[in-house]
Amino acid sequence: MTNKTGATKRYVGRAAAIGLNRDRVVHAAIELIDEEGLEGFSVRALARRLNVYPAALYWHVGGDKTNLLAEISGSLIASLMTLEDLPDDWRQTIRILFHRFRARVHEHPRAAPLLGPHIRSNGAPNAAWVEIVLKALTQAGFEGRGLVDAFNAVIGALEGYITMELAAEGATEGSAWVEAFDAGLSALDKSRFPLVTEHLPQMYNRSFVMRWKSGDEAPLDGGYNCLIETLILGLEAQTKRGGTGAR
Repeated sequence: MTNKTGATKRYVGRAAAIGLNRDRVVHAAIELIDEEGLEGFSVRALARRLNVYPAALYWHVGGDKTNLLAEISGSLIASLMTLEDLPDDWRQTIRILFHRFRARVHEHPRAAPLLGPHIRSNGAPNAAWVEIVLKALTQAGFEGRGLVDAFNAVIGALEGYITMELAAEGATEGSAWVEAFDAGLSALDKSRFPLVTEHLPQMYNRSFVMRWKSGDEAPLDGGYNCLIETLILGLEAQTKRGGTGAR
């Protein structure tokens, strides 16, 4: 029987010999997800790509697959901004962060589903831009519990839109699924759904729900810009009505 401690040491020794480190593991994981999607991603597949045992990967990213996925999600959006390049206007900070965040995730659309479940709890890897958001909201006038509430509103808006926009790969033009989708929309009763049927030509594949293309093929730019400006106006309204302090 192989001693578990001895086996781990051999795995780690092998990893060190080929120059394996955290950054290389995460970079290879993102490449694998880009190529195969999350459904094709596994620790074993990643280990084969790097020509190491799975245990060597855990040594570098810690613990288990959950930690690895958290490292991936953290890496995707690390270094979006630095405290040194912040504009004086907190509103502009929010705009820049949102646009850079979305641009980065659009570079790796197949990894977008990781953001919801893993970015919410991966802590330290995202501390840099968490600090930036807190600084912007502090400049806006938020403090105490009000600051935390505003932070949650910003992060929920930031992650929610993009994970929905890139939630799934688009269907295939002319496929049976798309034909059934279109047939269902064409059969809508105008008397029951007057607004849906009236605006469907503008909404089709350019809005949530009324689409079959994913956001990497048909990005929803206008809605994202509307979200950013609406969020900023809402934060401003909170400061004016005194909803910014500790509770």
